[in-house]
Amino acid sequence: MQLLLRITMAEISPPIWRLIRVPDQYTLHQLHRVLQIIFSRLDYHLYEFQVESRRFEAPGPESEVEDATAIKLCDLAFALGSQFTYLYDFGDGWEHDIVVEAVLPMPSENGPDWSPRLLDGERAAPPEDSGGPPGFMDVLEALNDPSHPRHEEIRNWAGSTYDPDTFDTWAIDHALALVVAWGAV
Repeated sequence: MQLLLRITMAEISPPIWRLIRVPDQYTLHQLHRVLQIIFSRLDYHLYEFQVESRRFEAPGPESEVEDATAIKLCDLAFALGSQFTYLYDFGDGWEHDIVVEAVLPMPSENGPDWSPRLLDGERAAPPEDSGGPPGFMDVLEALNDPSHPRHEEIRNWAGSTYDPDTFDTWAIDHALALVVAWGAV
């Protein structure tokens, strides 16, 4: 089966969200990698999934929860309307609310591609290490006000092309397709 997932960043307004299709044979760790691509992350912080009372992280010497590389999405019996949470960067505290919008059959071997795909989304994700939702609001304030004392510093840090209102679904889906084809998911 495939899951149609809507992922929305918590505590951000207007919302930043993505709609993806992902095989339910993917592990939570593989889903983490997909989320890294679609939210333009660099994957150098810890993460955690919370599914009801269960918690999952990448295996490590300090991890005290379940192994995200050992559990597949299908093992969690997600159904239409199921909800769970993805946390990324425990210092910044980026929380993502995930809702299962549909459970779809897998296409036949001769059918359309069944790899994960980005179907839709709105707004660019906050730059890595921008301080969580409160820090991101400060970043936006500085970016939107050329007279702000930190405008030039923040513009240089975020990059000259960063536009919080622009999201290119096609480009990010293309990047996701390449990463999958190269075996990095």
